[in-house]
Amino acid sequence: MRTIRNIFVCMVVIALSLPAASIACTTILVGKNLTADGAVLHGHNEDMGFTAVGRIVPMKGASYGEKDTLAVPYVTIPQPKETYNYWGCGNALGASGLGTVKESRPYDWVLVGMNQWGVTMSCNWMYSKEDSFSGKGIRRYAIRQLILERCKTAREAVDLIAGFIDKYGKADWSGLDYCLADPKEAWVVETTSKNWVAKRIKDKEFIVVANRFVVGDDYDLASKGLIDYAVKMGWYDAKKDGKFSFKKAYGRPDRMNSPYDVDRENRSYEMLEGKQGVMAPEDLFQVLMDRYEGTDKFRKPISEMEHWEDVTDKLLVPRPINTNLCQSSTVAQLRSDLPVEVGSVMWYAMATPGYSGYFPVYAGATIIPDEFQNMNSAYSASSAWWTFRLLQKTADVKYDQLYPQLKAYWSGRHGSVIARTGEIEARIKDLMAAGKKAEAVELLNKLTYSQAKSTLQEARFQLTTLQQQTGNISVW
Repeated sequence: MRTIRNIFVCMVVIALSLPAASIACTTILVGKNLTADGAVLHGHNEDMGFTAVGRIVPMKGASYGEKDTLAVPYVTIPQPKETYNYWGCGNALGASGLGTVKESRPYDWVLVGMNQWGVTMSCNWMYSKEDSFSGKGIRRYAIRQLILERCKTAREAVDLIAGFIDKYGKADWSGLDYCLADPKEAWVVETTSKNWVAKRIKDKEFIVVANRFVVGDDYDLASKGLIDYAVKMGWYDAKKDGKFSFKKAYGRPDRMNSPYDVDRENRSYEMLEGKQGVMAPEDLFQVLMDRYEGTDKFRKPISEMEHWEDVTDKLLVPRPINTNLCQSSTVAQLRSDLPVEVGSVMWYAMATPGYSGYFPVYAGATIIPDEFQNMNSAYSASSAWWTFRLLQKTADVKYDQLYPQLKAYWSGRHGSVIARTGEIEARIKDLMAAGKKAEAVELLNKLTYSQAKSTLQEARFQLTTLQQQTGNISVW
């Protein structure tokens, strides 16, 4: 049997052979008037690749002097007077995946997150006609992290993204979609190397974003030279094309109607149809776990590689919402009728949803078990991410039998988690109302820490159980 170390190296080599144009991720934004409790919902599968080892880390805010600066790839920018606490979810050091190869630069690891103000951020790669700036401008990962550090609202995040692109340009990959939310509203900001549009999601609206631009002529804000540049490049002619559409002008036509994206979007809308006004995080869980079950597009997991875009196109394998390329799955539940510390919660599942249970991470909490924060991407038995990845790989050995068993287990467990968190949230709310914020935060920390710890413990138990059922067949 090959050693774990050798296998990990082989996995990295395979990942490095993937074309840089491969893209993934699915996002859902839901306006507050469509949810059962008035929360804004922000769901996202971060499909970075099966070697993109993940972590979730509580990051501390800080204070800075008037002349302090910050070096990020590839620019140096002024520091604000203060930065905020946030939860950063992303790559462990040395992880390789979509658009990153053993990355170790600062401000180059955060992919998804939520800060102390309940501002949430995720991103989706897009195909743009506009040229990419290689090593020039401000790198997309830096913008993601800076949103969490510097913005109190989603609207402030829109301005931050726009300001950086207007001043520096965006480096390394032209098309990118920033999905943003806070307890009051959600926004989509679609960007190229030097242009952008922003659309506010209406309170009675929800939107699904795969890997094609979704904003047409319905944007609320845009870069100043947006239309002029499209005219200059021959992408837009007012007489021929009529009203300007961002996605039509800037989206690469060969990718704008690809089943790779269209199928995922249509499936999401289908699954959420009829739930307007009563949507809850659990509805988004079901979407993010979907593999077209019950349809002619359903396929069992064939291999770790099957759902990169180029592989999917060649094999004619439908690209589901849920794939084994997933580094993490999150559903932010952002409630404005509660103190933000407890009202903003990010339900987090490590690695592939369905194989992994969602647990609550609160905006006001600042601790989580060390196993979830492992900085080194190398295999470790103590790593939470590797536990959940092995759980997925083991269940796939007898997929028909074991995956439904595992998915049902986590779904059943979630009911007891909801009951427990609801009871503690009520106590925290009372403490906040009584001015006992320190006690409230202590309880939030205990709740987040204990739920993460118990989820990991149960995953380890399930892994042992599944290994016995598969006869400990090697999954490497």
